[in-house]
Amino acid sequence: MGEIFSLKNQIQNYAWGSREILGRMRGVPVPTEQPEAEVWVGAHPAAPSRATVDGTESPLNELIVENPSRFLRPDRTSDWFPFLFKILAIDAPLSIQVHPTPEQAIAGFEDEQARGIAIDAPFRNYKDRYSKPETVIALSPMRVLTGVRPVEQLKTLATAFGATWLEERAELSPKQLLTEIIRLPQETASAAVQHLVDTAPGLLGASDVVVADAAELVRIVDGKYSGDRGLLVAFVMNLMHLAPGESAFTPDGQVHAYVSGTAIELMNPSDNVMRAGLTAKHIDTEELIKVLGEKQDAPVIQRPNPEDGPLGTYAMWDERMSVTRVRIEEGKPLNYTFQGISAALGVAGQVTIQAKDGNGTDEFVLGATESVLHVGEPSEAVLSGSGELYVASYV
Repeated sequence: MGEIFSLKNQIQNYAWGSREILGRMRGVPVPTEQPEAEVWVGAHPAAPSRATVDGTESPLNELIVENPSRFLRPDRTSDWFPFLFKILAIDAPLSIQVHPTPEQAIAGFEDEQARGIAIDAPFRNYKDRYSKPETVIALSPMRVLTGVRPVEQLKTLATAFGATWLEERAELSPKQLLTEIIRLPQETASAAVQHLVDTAPGLLGASDVVVADAAELVRIVDGKYSGDRGLLVAFVMNLMHLAPGESAFTPDGQVHAYVSGTAIELMNPSDNVMRAGLTAKHIDTEELIKVLGEKQDAPVIQRPNPEDGPLGTYAMWDERMSVTRVRIEEGKPLNYTFQGISAALGVAGQVTIQAKDGNGTDEFVLGATESVLHVGEPSEAVLSGSGELYVASYV
């Protein structure tokens, strides 16, 4: 039979995080001392979950090294945990970023290793050998920047804002447009940023929704990253509004940034990020240009299947992966089968998991931000209480 272990997960204190959201979810006093941006569930060495196994609490990545057959699939091709599962609490726009393909990640990692760059060096681009496709699922209304706007939208914005730098480039291919914007001389870029900031207030009430939304975006970004030239890249990106329950996929090579909201996110277990602005972290624009994909289309928004009811599943980029939203009502317990490598992560209320294993029945109580890990053969469980959780699975 399978096994289920309780997990303790690390919180990442990035500058764009909220001092309210994750604190309220955990039931601790707010505002928190530091901004809390992400809860990480997984075995990435940068912030591994700690699993209680055989009565002892240990980092999950170390447990996997010691006994990969116990924690990973028997048909695995490597001893790397197959996903990284997160809660995002976004109080300021994330950095504009792109993730490499598998081939680019391997080449970049090996190159930086050969050059002797420490794995934790702040200027290192490639922290591991893996790509980082990702799917975000909105828990609250979200603003998401992803890919490049269609030509007609770019022309509309160029006219409305008097942005000659964009008008001259609106018909370029997405990658070429981004490349030229990123490579603008600093003086030109700074003047273009200031012009957008000066023009935006007069367009906040524009009848054209695209123009009004872009003006609001300029206001938000300038309020958090005044003078940052990354605003020019953000301005030409698709601005999408996700309602709770809606999801969007970001493939390798896609430029993207999350602007506001709270979300669940599933991704490949990688920390390889190339940044183009809106951050105090390392920026390597030429490496970002190298990994940019030629196509930068907006993703198709997806909802769980089925949309209503206690269970709803989201398909992922890999057919072996999925995320299932689980809603439990008081007095209505639910039978659920954990399969493969699965992480259940609470986001609201309190859910009790009673599961059978070779030693009898184990019980776990999950509040928001708390999680368990399932490995091995399928395990039947009964979920009760009142709350909501998400289950990431690799089968």
